[in-house]
Amino acid sequence: MQRNKSNEIARDIIRTAKETFNEKINNITLFNLTDEPYKMFSIKCTIYNYFVLVFNYDRGHFGCNIVCGDDAIALPNDREWDNDCDFAAFWKNVDEQIRLRIPDKYLQAYGWL
Repeated sequence: MQRNKSNEIARDIIRTAKETFNEKINNITLFNLTDEPYKMFSIKCTIYNYFVLVFNYDRGHFGCNIVCGDDAIALPNDREWDNDCDFAAFWKNVDEQIRLRIPDKYLQAYGWL
C-alpha cells in the first residue's frame, strides 16, 4: 500500500487521536473517503461524551469542528496546512480547545480534571 493513501493517513490520525484521548473518545466513524482526484476524508467522533467532533482532511488542509445541530463551530488550529504534521501535538491542542468549552463540574464528575 502506498504511504499517502487516504485510508492510511486517516488511520494514522485516528490512532494518534486514540492515544491522546484514550477513554475520552468513542463512536469514531471514517466517511467521505476518496483518493481521486485528490485525497479527502472526514472523521466523526464523540469527545468526553459531551461533543460530537468532525475532523476534515482535504488535500493536506485539515481542521476540526464541533457539531452543533446543522451548524459547526470551528476550533482554532495553527497546523492546518502541514503534510508532515505532528498529530499528537495537533490533538493535544484540540483537547485544550474542547476542555475550555466543557464545564469543570462535568470534567470533575468523570475524573478528567
